[in-house]
Amino acid sequence: MDLRETLERIPAKPGVYIMKDDREVILYIGKANNLRIRVRSYFRESASLSQRIRNMVSMVSDVGYVVTENEVEALILESNLVKRHKPKFNIILRDDKHYPYLKLSADDIFPYLSIVRRVKKDQGIYFGPYTSAKSLRKTLKLIYRIFRIRQSRDPLNGKPNRRPCLNYQMGRCLAPCAGNVKKEDYEGVVKDVILFLKGRDSELLNNLKRKMEEASVELRYEEAARIRDQISAVEMVIEKQNIISTALEDQDVIGMYRDDGRSNIHILFIRGGKVIGNKNILFNNVDSIPDAEILSSFVRQFYNRDIFIPEGIIVERRIEEREITKEWLSEKRGGRVDIIVPERGRKRELLHMAKENAAIYLKASLNSAVLKKLALEDLKNRLSLTKLPERIEAFDISNIMGAYAVGSMVVFIDGEPAKGEYKRFRIKTVNGIDDYGMMREILMRRYSIKTVTSPGHPSSGWVAPVTSVLPDLIIVDGGKGQLNSLLNVLSELSITEVDTIGIAKGEDRKNPETDTIVLPKSKITPNYSTLILPSNSPGRHLIQKIRDEAHRFAITYHRKFREKDGITSELDEIPSIGAKRKRILLKHFGSLKRIREASVKELANVLHVSEKSAMNLHERLM
Repeated sequence: MDLRETLERIPAKPGVYIMKDDREVILYIGKANNLRIRVRSYFRESASLSQRIRNMVSMVSDVGYVVTENEVEALILESNLVKRHKPKFNIILRDDKHYPYLKLSADDIFPYLSIVRRVKKDQGIYFGPYTSAKSLRKTLKLIYRIFRIRQSRDPLNGKPNRRPCLNYQMGRCLAPCAGNVKKEDYEGVVKDVILFLKGRDSELLNNLKRKMEEASVELRYEEAARIRDQISAVEMVIEKQNIISTALEDQDVIGMYRDDGRSNIHILFIRGGKVIGNKNILFNNVDSIPDAEILSSFVRQFYNRDIFIPEGIIVERRIEEREITKEWLSEKRGGRVDIIVPERGRKRELLHMAKENAAIYLKASLNSAVLKKLALEDLKNRLSLTKLPERIEAFDISNIMGAYAVGSMVVFIDGEPAKGEYKRFRIKTVNGIDDYGMMREILMRRYSIKTVTSPGHPSSGWVAPVTSVLPDLIIVDGGKGQLNSLLNVLSELSITEVDTIGIAKGEDRKNPETDTIVLPKSKITPNYSTLILPSNSPGRHLIQKIRDEAHRFAITYHRKFREKDGITSELDEIPSIGAKRKRILLKHFGSLKRIREASVKELANVLHVSEKSAMNLHERLM
């Protein structure tokens, strides 16, 4: 259908529009309360558009759309589609990390704490996010030291099912698993833990002091002394904490700083009036994009995940479609959410703090970017590359005498690892010790697609996909043989515009300074040539980093592959575990260590068996 016909048929309803080029590649995804008016506004001659949007419109050959019930639904759909397709002209949040949280299993008779990565709509109570897993584990360890909440995750129904463990003997648990505590007494401990994690320190201390006085009046002096020590521990923690707000709100403070076409957003996570963490998120190539659009895109994408949404989000300027975004966030949170632009007072001071941190991080990042560019230019000059290697892909193989063979591909963009684009390969077509054949397989799988000449026809071939994103430089771990495998693959696929090198170990295999760069044949050098980069070369340090990362990624996958094989062998020895249950356990937990750490309840839920059967399995694995 002609683009003009498409524009005529777009309905005047809320929804999402999807702009594509002549190859059906998605360029931009947006939302509108009136699709017809919004989409057609891009193509009016009198339209006031930024140069970035003009460039995008000049590439558009088709516009798709999805009608929704209302603008909030359109906002949700837009966020999900942008996250999935990552269009070139949208502002993309690259940070896909799931932050750790503390979860209290409030639906259990005797609740326990656990570390989780996703906030679910269940009966659990979540605390966080914590941007450092180390600080979270430290907090959990502190809680176990101060409060006698259970550490086990076994399903409990109030009846004793085991003897008290060492934590009970040390006075760090009330042993509900042994039936040593009443439900209401345990609930009192849980309430204290909640007050502690919510920062309601005064209420917590008052509760503890009241309990201490009651124990003293009733002549339970040992119990009173224990609570006294507990009060001292809580007071020491409070002294070290930086109280930001006495109102004890949960807030996210979002500060932004821009320079040299880049923007950095710094978030302060405030929970219970205290800063529990912070996060920096960089955006590149945003020099022509208004602040309000960057902030609006960030808020929609950042909170469109399994993440805790606070009651207040503080920003420095009014974001686009603020009311719709508030409505969506409030619905997602299950409670009112306000997006605040403070003009004075403590909130304005917090915003200033976030913005200062954003500036410091961005300036340091820009300095780092300059150094990385110098390293790329050094590589271009020393290796006589045809262009600056802005995108580098490196490959490595890992196996033991041909067994458990795997390959890895790591990607570096502008001198930085792009971990979201890493790939792992399990060798499928090569048997025995054949490193060259293995390298050929993973290279062919990366740079080609397999085609069959006709349905049911046994013969097939490899061709280079038209839309494949090719790197500027390909690095293979190895010498002439591995490099030759790479060159043969590229020749078969008629890929000629990519530079290639190999990295061979030097005389001292443990000393990276002796590593040798292997360069391919050329018109000037008809034979393979080698080069050792000097120790003061910034390009050499970058190559070492890339090679080490490819090796680490391959080794990690290789170890996981072997561990799974070991798990299978160990699970084979348990009579109640057949092939189907074995696959379920491996898929869900991923490693023998995690299967062993799982609670009886988790095993029962995953395998859909009784708690008695799960308990038998749990005991066999210990």
